[in-house]
Amino acid sequence: MEKYSVLAVGINSTQEEKAEIQKHLKLDSIDLDIASIKDVYFSIIDGKITGSIANRDLKKYNYILIQSGWNTTHIAYLLHLYLESENIPHNKPNIHNTKLSDIFFLASKGISVPNTFFQNGLKIDKGKILNIEKICKLPCIYKTVLGSLGSRVHLIDSKNKIEEMIKDNGRYNRYIFQEFISNDFDYRVVVANDKVSSVCIRRRVQDKYRNNVALGATEEFIDIEDTPKDVLEMAIGASKALKLDWAGIDIVTDNNTNRNYVLEVNRRPGLTEKSSEISAMYSYIKELAFQNSVE
Repeated sequence: MEKYSVLAVGINSTQEEKAEIQKHLKLDSIDLDIASIKDVYFSIIDGKITGSIANRDLKKYNYILIQSGWNTTHIAYLLHLYLESENIPHNKPNIHNTKLSDIFFLASKGISVPNTFFQNGLKIDKGKILNIEKICKLPCIYKTVLGSLGSRVHLIDSKNKIEEMIKDNGRYNRYIFQEFISNDFDYRVVVANDKVSSVCIRRRVQDKYRNNVALGATEEFIDIEDTPKDVLEMAIGASKALKLDWAGIDIVTDNNTNRNYVLEVNRRPGLTEKSSEISAMYSYIKELAFQNSVE
């Protein structure tokens, strides 16, 4: 008789307790395997998403049981998204949107994002360093799941700095590495109800790689009509992919290939006084008020 194969991920117990659980639940008809949520990792290469748990073939299991604590809810949710995209039966954990789940959604909808490597555990070895270098190239970007305004974002230009950065900053949401897209500026495109309502070009002044206004970058608000059509379409596509009525989408154009990439989607974009962002917010609120009055 063929056994029903189950992978239990994230059982919060000691190694001895896990062994005992495995011993008692391993029935004649069920083959139970146990894995740590620390061993979850993902990569996005040219838009293709790959997920694994300690190099296991997840498709060989009939069912995957996901459990998580408060500190790993975002990882459990991301694992759910991956398993769902691969049609692998599993339970659905709590929804927890982060920068990482945004990147996943965008890639799954065919929207260009930088090549990405994510590892939940803090453990780092030569194999993972080689993976990061292969997927993201050097120099590459290190960032955390919860950083904002350009904080906790670093440019990594050597293998040695990969390990050093993880050890110094890994306690903040583990680590994400991304391909560095060579650029001179980025677009901040505000989208309201699936329509572009404001466009700003942000240029860094002193920082080597971040175009954040909070870090000294300049802002130039331009007419929507003067913005490349593919940039506008990508911004609208990103907001639709994440089902957002109001968002600020950061898009960068590669200096070498002229290809556009979404770097980040902001649900609470900062608004610059006396700019088209303020009028965009006014129009958005006015439209909401009109819709509510009609209903």
